[in-house]
Amino acid sequence: MAVLLAWLTFHRISAKATDVTSMAGTSAWKVITSDGDLAGVGQGVGESLWHFAVNSVWQAFAALFVFAFAYHFLSLAVMSRTPGQALTALCVTRRGNGARPGRGQAAVRATVITLADVGWYGLACCLLAGGEVVLSVLCWVVAVAFFAFNAGLALVGSRRSLADRLAGVTVTSTWRLPAALARIGGAERRSERLTS
Repeated sequence: MAVLLAWLTFHRISAKATDVTSMAGTSAWKVITSDGDLAGVGQGVGESLWHFAVNSVWQAFAALFVFAFAYHFLSLAVMSRTPGQALTALCVTRRGNGARPGRGQAAVRATVITLADVGWYGLACCLLAGGEVVLSVLCWVVAVAFFAFNAGLALVGSRRSLADRLAGVTVTSTWRLPAALARIGGAERRSERLTS
């Protein structure tokens, strides 16, 4: 999704910058009404293009944030796992009773994961595109710290990330090796009885 949004944003900005007929019409009208301030007209056209580019970048990051949140929220609310977790035989359950997470829990977990994965980084990029270099650097520091803290909690104690702790859920394995081996052993014994 990020690659698709980057591609669309690049082409939106390119189309706007290379739309000569639209720019010529706008620029001609600005020249006519400028009272001879040609430098101001040129600066205005350049600033207009720049603001369009910055707004396009902001819109792309907002769309990425919404997509990432929707992906995590809907996956948890519908299947109790993301497709990636399903491939690795993991499931998200309520802490304590092992039931499916509720919508509120799914929303909290999706929000924290989205902030850790793309939220803070996207905000840092948007601030940088808007010319706020110092705030962007601070946001990058927060992004790295938040990501590390969220992931680091999964390596200690109850091995639950910040997202899991705040949502009151835990990630469990659905892969049951002993049960699978017992089924295989039972199938072998049945086939031996049938053949003898």
